[in-house]
Amino acid sequence: MTEHLTLKEVKKTVVKIPIYQVIIGVLIALLFFFLQSKSAAISAVVGALISALGSVVFALIVTWPFGNPESLVGRMFKGEIMKFVIIGLLFYLAITNYGFQLMPLLIGFIATLLAFWVALLTSFK
Repeated sequence: MTEHLTLKEVKKTVVKIPIYQVIIGVLIALLFFFLQSKSAAISAVVGALISALGSVVFALIVTWPFGNPESLVGRMFKGEIMKFVIIGLLFYLAITNYGFQLMPLLIGFIATLLAFWVALLTSFK
């Protein structure tokens, strides 16, 4: 049976996730720095930051203090949509306007995106 989640529990989790994503992104960047190059490390950390910024947008929308606590599901839905828009825009800018290496950029993004889903799955049992 599923327990009813409180707004406070959700806020606590969605605020912690971007912090974990940045930490994982730095670790991935360090791996790229030691195994490949400084350029690969920068690309990996940018990929991680794209994911973390998407999560920050999601967290801001979900935890906005003036929202109705009963509309939590709607705010989470709106947060996910805005997260996708922000991530798409940031990827577009990173790929078209800057010389980031594509594979480290994607690996940094995917590693932190996996952290997002693992955190959600383990937090709301």
